[in-house]
Amino acid sequence: MAGAIAVAGSGASVRRIAVIGGGPGGLYAASLLKRLDPSREITVFERNAPDDTFGFGVVLSDETLGGIEHADPEVYRALGREFVRWDTID
Repeated sequence: MAGAIAVAGSGASVRRIAVIGGGPGGLYAASLLKRLDPSREITVFERNAPDDTFGFGVVLSDETLGGIEHADPEVYRALGREFVRWDTID
């Protein structure tokens, strides 16, 4: 889990952040942290090789998608452009 820590009373904050895990949560956290402060140095560590695949995707429920749409409309639109939907599966 990544986050910025403000140093009480100093006005300083963390400038270098390590995100452990390049899955959807880690990449999204890294993206948001950078967007909030572009001067931050964000490094994502992932144990798997860049071209590793495992034959599955990420499934997001309607409730989760609604939360993303509410919290981050830009990311919601980007996801919608890239999604593959299987609405006919029972």
